[in-house]
Amino acid sequence: MKLLAAIDRGNPSGKRDYAIILLVARLGIRIGDVNNLKFENIDWRKNNISFVQNKTGNRVTLPLLKDVGWAIIDYVKNGRPKMDSPYLFLTHIPPFKNYAGENHLYATIQKYLSLTDIQDQPRKKRGMHSLRHTLANRLQENREPYHTISSALGHASPDSAAVYVKTDIELLRECALDPAEVGL
Repeated sequence: MKLLAAIDRGNPSGKRDYAIILLVARLGIRIGDVNNLKFENIDWRKNNISFVQNKTGNRVTLPLLKDVGWAIIDYVKNGRPKMDSPYLFLTHIPPFKNYAGENHLYATIQKYLSLTDIQDQPRKKRGMHSLRHTLANRLQENREPYHTISSALGHASPDSAAVYVKTDIELLRECALDPAEVGL
């Protein structure tokens, strides 16, 4: 929330960056897939986003959350360069073009993190990918099943989510046995 609040949505780049960061933070879409999103990937009638992931080659269909949808609409109507391109997100420096799939927008997220009081912790990842970790942790805190977390992150294997999900001490306490119950 602090990161999103730091984005100045009063200018075209801010509108774009806000929509991109929301897509990663709220839906867990990998930044390479965000960079490759096209208008055809959004079904406004069904309120979903559907695309083939670069990393897995699997088709993923995600709900188009209201705040994400409105951010995309604001960007397209009021911030996106007026150019005929099938790609949703474009650079704002001529020549206007879509982002390369390997552009992880590290400088973009760093710019907004520097405007917050979010602590910079040594050996912690600070790029767009860290937003996927945050989403996985939030889903875990909301007690979503492990396979739901893995599916939300678009993993080909449910075991892939292990790297994102952190140990929740409170959930572990619920699993602890009373020593008297086991005869100790």
